[in-house]
Amino acid sequence: MLDPHVVEQVIGHPLAQRLFRYITKERRSGRGLLEDAMLSYGGDGQGIPFEEKLGCFPLKLVLGALARWGFKAPKQVVREQVFGDVHTRRAIVNVIKSVGELGLTRPQTFLSPLLVVWNFTDSCNLRCRHCYQEAGRPSGDELSVEEKKEVIDQLADAYVPFLAFSGGEPLMGRGFWEVAEYARRRGIWLSVATNGTLITKDVAERLYDVGISYVQISLDSPIPERHDWFRGIPDAWERAVEGIRNAVAARREMTEVGVAMVLTRWNYGEVDDMIELAADLGVDIFYIYNFIPVGNARSIVEQDLSPEMREEVLHKLYMYMTEGKIGVMTTSPQFGRICMMEASAGERIAIGHYGIDAGERARVLAQYIGGCGAGRAYCCIEPNGIVTPCVFMKLPVGDLRRQKFLDIWRKSPVMLKLRDRGNLKENCGSCEYRPVCGGCRARAYSYLGDYLGPDPGCINNISHWLTLKAA
Repeated sequence: MLDPHVVEQVIGHPLAQRLFRYITKERRSGRGLLEDAMLSYGGDGQGIPFEEKLGCFPLKLVLGALARWGFKAPKQVVREQVFGDVHTRRAIVNVIKSVGELGLTRPQTFLSPLLVVWNFTDSCNLRCRHCYQEAGRPSGDELSVEEKKEVIDQLADAYVPFLAFSGGEPLMGRGFWEVAEYARRRGIWLSVATNGTLITKDVAERLYDVGISYVQISLDSPIPERHDWFRGIPDAWERAVEGIRNAVAARREMTEVGVAMVLTRWNYGEVDDMIELAADLGVDIFYIYNFIPVGNARSIVEQDLSPEMREEVLHKLYMYMTEGKIGVMTTSPQFGRICMMEASAGERIAIGHYGIDAGERARVLAQYIGGCGAGRAYCCIEPNGIVTPCVFMKLPVGDLRRQKFLDIWRKSPVMLKLRDRGNLKENCGSCEYRPVCGGCRARAYSYLGDYLGPDPGCINNISHWLTLKAA
């Protein structure tokens, strides 16, 4: 078994970075040596010239051994589900290119984001009290279908591996099905965050047909009347639950369904019942979203949890995670700190918002995934093509109608500042868990007007929270 700290030292060595630059340099096939080696190992080597296949053979052997260690899987599984999967290949190329060009950093910075969340439309059939998008009617300047396809091309060419459609209600967006299918053909892994009310049996089947791998449906209370009040429309709970059942019933191999809950003081006491309901409905993941006072949520800012309440819920989530009855995740970056504090040797911890692993390898990896990814590992695209660091941070950093996506990602002063945790102010700036958390940058921006400021939702910044409440 490889020592993760040794692997860390090897990857961080300047010679390794030179090697990474070499194996990701584009060749005659239009791909780098690394991608050709993965394609060859995965069994799909068509289109690779013979001499280039021969040249990548030694790398193919090394990759196979490393992947079996990294993914803890036998050779055939690695062949089919790792290197045989276009999305995993894209993610690996993205990471290796980034380390080669930018070095190994804690947390890791990336030449292009691992994830883009696309607020696909402002159209919505609900009137949610917390909606960060203030959605309802479609905006007059929403991108056309052809413009949306151009965005997909830019993301695909930049090796962005994961794209999440959000909104508004993305299923109501102009050209949703056509654009999703186009993104699938370009090799991007797709998810959709929806209120679930439009997911009939036929819609559920169609979602998987066009390439959606993860369907996340919002549900804020186990009590129908309470959910309907929060979402602003009668019968929203019944329709959302029916949507969940339809998505679960239509679920296919390598796809998942999740239930997402926006956590406030109003429903904070219902977490246990919500997890039980999610498990009973047969979903794979229960997801808790941070309440951020942006958009409609500004009018109910008093509903935000205190740091003590948030800490209690995060400890509870860790308990459920270790039980393994259902997958649990949260957008609260402090969950990384909770996991590092709670987990003993060999126990499972959350790797940012991206998954769960166990042991020392997980602890090392968590410091590179790094908690809050705003502007560093992910960003947001608005319906009109404006780019922001996070869906909850309404701070424009570029416009896709006038600029190229990669130029915005790599040159925006805001993005560059967010990537250096040394820029963070106290107490986030000196916290020992800074590499695995970093605080919620959107929360700091919403409350303090400073995206580098302390996250007032963290127990370690409770003095800032008390100051805000006293104002």
